[in-house]
Amino acid sequence: MRVLIVDDEPNARRRLHIMLEELDVEVAGEAGNGVEALQLVRERTPDVLLLDISMPEVDGFDVARHLPEPKPLLIFQTAYHEFALKAFEHEALDYVVKPVTLDRLRHALERAQRRLEAHRTLELSPELLARLTTAVGETPRSARVLVNDGTGHRLLSYRDVNRFVADEGRVFAQTDQSRYACDYTLNELEERTAGSFVRASRAELVNIERIQRIEASGEGLAVLTLLDGCRVHVSRRRVPDVRRMLEG
Repeated sequence: MRVLIVDDEPNARRRLHIMLEELDVEVAGEAGNGVEALQLVRERTPDVLLLDISMPEVDGFDVARHLPEPKPLLIFQTAYHEFALKAFEHEALDYVVKPVTLDRLRHALERAQRRLEAHRTLELSPELLARLTTAVGETPRSARVLVNDGTGHRLLSYRDVNRFVADEGRVFAQTDQSRYACDYTLNELEERTAGSFVRASRAELVNIERIQRIEASGEGLAVLTLLDGCRVHVSRRRVPDVRRMLEG
């Protein structure tokens, strides 16, 4: 069993590395942030991720959402008390509470080994990730969003995104020069960007700072003109919210 350590604290990574060696478990590598973790997963295909939940910009749940195939098993690390984390057990995930003890880590790895031997994996649906996030509480959100870039990922500043567009079952971040796919729904992005983006329709979430003007288009509808010249249609039920946010 090969384990990849993911934690933004160097001392925590070092401590976990020592414990894994003591348990005679191969360490596939260490990552200090979520983007690095995703890159190492692609390069080294570990069996298990020992994954910190609370990391800046790209937290453990974001990493879980973006994992490439074949997906490793996950053992989450968290500072939250066990009582708040029963959702993990109900969904057959495992977690260790910081500071991690050798006995608890051994137990989690033994559980992972049994699952590996049974060739069982767990599909982390958006609904499951939402339940787990609720169980531990939201981690601070950054001013950047994780998007797909070729075979890898990159962090894109919300300031550089003109709009998020849902198209044929995917969501894309549109900048002045490029279009990037991302693995979030528009509802999730609307929540993450609250106050800086406005929902124009079921398929469009627009950066308020990129709106040049709004014009009525008849029958209660409206059209937004963005700084890049793009015109975005606003649905009838969204017009009052858009006008209110632009006037605020």
